[in-house]
Amino acid sequence: MTSPQPSRPSYWPTLAFLVGYVLLLLAIFKYYLLPALDAFRDADQPHKELLSAHSALILAILLLILAAGIMLTFRIGRFFFPRISEKRSQTKYVDAWAEAGKRTPPEEQ
Repeated sequence: MTSPQPSRPSYWPTLAFLVGYVLLLLAIFKYYLLPALDAFRDADQPHKELLSAHSALILAILLLILAAGIMLTFRIGRFFFPRISEKRSQTKYVDAWAEAGKRTPPEEQ
């Protein structure tokens, strides 16, 4: 009889998060940042400031999503707020044949 192997963390959630984040980053880059860069070249000063503010806001949102996703993916909270666990109890194994022998059919009347 072999002892069970300790469970290892799965890297699939981390990989899925990073792939999703890259896809989100590429979509924002293609559909917002490149057109904003083209508009920035031809804009006057007030519009340049507005585009800079919007781009900074988008960057802040992306960094917030990245930080929150990394914290959720790697469960960083367990290092700061560990759960209080009870003492583990020993499992009591019962002989199945002995338990089956205790059962008797109901008496016929």
